[in-house]
Amino acid sequence: MDRATRTTAGKPALRAEVRAARRRLDDDERCGLDAAVAAAALAEGSPLVALAPGAVVALYDSLPTEPGTRGLRAALAARGVVVLLPVVVGDAPLAWEVDGVDSAAGSGSRPEGLEGAAVVLLPALAVDRSGTRLGQGGGHYDRTLALLPPEGAPERPWLAAVVREPELLPAGALPREPHDVLVDAALTPAGWTRLR
Repeated sequence: MDRATRTTAGKPALRAEVRAARRRLDDDERCGLDAAVAAAALAEGSPLVALAPGAVVALYDSLPTEPGTRGLRAALAARGVVVLLPVVVGDAPLAWEVDGVDSAAGSGSRPEGLEGAAVVLLPALAVDRSGTRLGQGGGHYDRTLALLPPEGAPERPWLAAVVREPELLPAGALPREPHDVLVDAALTPAGWTRLR
């Protein structure tokens, strides 16, 4: 994705470009991404390593073309971290349920929103270094993140977009709209990058 394309193309064109690149990955590459995301997410110095058992992390069940989250979900559950997964309910903000992957935390129970979450790992097609995230286009996360406490509030979770390295773009590379909530970090198979 060259810089001229990113700055002049609208979000639909950007989404199509990233989706096409992801579809070109084979099954071995996808499996490798899943393992690499889990390893990077829990590497020394990661914000997830310091979480105590019972801490809450919101994640998502990755689509086949997304950097995989199954390995990370299982690793977090093995550490005693409660993993929340999103549930789409029409056009409403996302509902959440406790993940059942290797979890004794009560699969299927419904917590109230993201209250108490320490970290929210977001699906993304791309993210730029100024914190602008390019989502799938349904607006579910935009409506959900708009309900979080304001930036700087102690109860606000840390927001991180999960992407591949080519999808971590220079600051200002993505179009930003007034409803876009900025993220704090990017998680790639190579590791964490603080944004902004």
